[in-house]
Amino acid sequence: MTFTRRQALGILAALPAGIVVGCSTASGSRVGEPTDRISTPLSATPEYRPAPEPEPEPAPPHVEPLSPESSHWLPGPREIAPEIKRTAAAFLETAGTWLAGTGAVGSLNAAGARESAAQTATVLDTPDAIASTLRMVYPQYGGLAGHRAAVIALFDQDTELVTGDRSTRQIALDLRLSRSAEGAWGVDRINPLTSLSPPVALSYTAQSVLAEPRITLSGPAALDVSTGRISDALLHVLLGLAREYTLAVQVMHTGHIQTVFPTERTSNHAVGRAVDIREINGINVVSREMPSDVVADFMQRAAWLGATEVGGPFDLNGDRPGFFSDDVHQDHIHVGITPGLALAHLR
Repeated sequence: MTFTRRQALGILAALPAGIVVGCSTASGSRVGEPTDRISTPLSATPEYRPAPEPEPEPAPPHVEPLSPESSHWLPGPREIAPEIKRTAAAFLETAGTWLAGTGAVGSLNAAGARESAAQTATVLDTPDAIASTLRMVYPQYGGLAGHRAAVIALFDQDTELVTGDRSTRQIALDLRLSRSAEGAWGVDRINPLTSLSPPVALSYTAQSVLAEPRITLSGPAALDVSTGRISDALLHVLLGLAREYTLAVQVMHTGHIQTVFPTERTSNHAVGRAVDIREINGINVVSREMPSDVVADFMQRAAWLGATEVGGPFDLNGDRPGFFSDDVHQDHIHVGITPGLALAHLR
């Protein structure tokens, strides 16, 4: 039977949709073949899924006041017994950080410090101050002997006065610490500050050191040089070193231990004939980034310039005197002059 085109189309239109799956359209595609279009019923709505509850943040670990962990000062990887230095730093940070006129002693008492130790911190109180903050520059060792230690801490103290003015000063203090039977270190006291004799007229060498941009003097060291009481021979060594290096002085007399710890022997620092240098060419002596050859050359150069004693991370003389090294002198270079002794490299 033959159908006209009109008749064929009429039959196809009358058939159910599922029967025409195998038919082709004029473009060659078969009716009912899958396409890239996805048909979504008009009545469909997105499935609602509530956002997951955020995980609660863990509570910060409890840190005991005055403990090493409470200090803002962070040691480098080459520091010797850093918990001792951090204990000293935490004590000072507590003593020098307070509001509402609390003062150093009140701040330490509130933190649980021993009363006898807290009473030695009055050096951090200033007249008319209503608030104070303290930033540690560097806590240098002054001595280590078993269960006892001395730390020479250099720091900046910023105070707010009742007038609204602010004042900043840099201080170096000698802290004495001891270790308890349980192994914890604590501050026993801050030793009183000492000073050199009354000021005298400045020598040309002293003026040159104060003006030398390659020598960074701490506040206390600058004060010492300004008295005119620091040995010209020692200042000559500093000027000579500054021709080849930049250097930062931690302490000279003010704030340093007056005896050779733990003995009662008078230190050259006590009489203005010694200096401790914490930084060479912008790098801390104790830093992992400090090249050992730079330190060794620096120590040798100090001897050639006139030092009779040079202490640091290396002993360049072996069993002979002159150069020396120990745990205390891993974090600075000690340069001293004792009249009548040969230069360090010749002893």
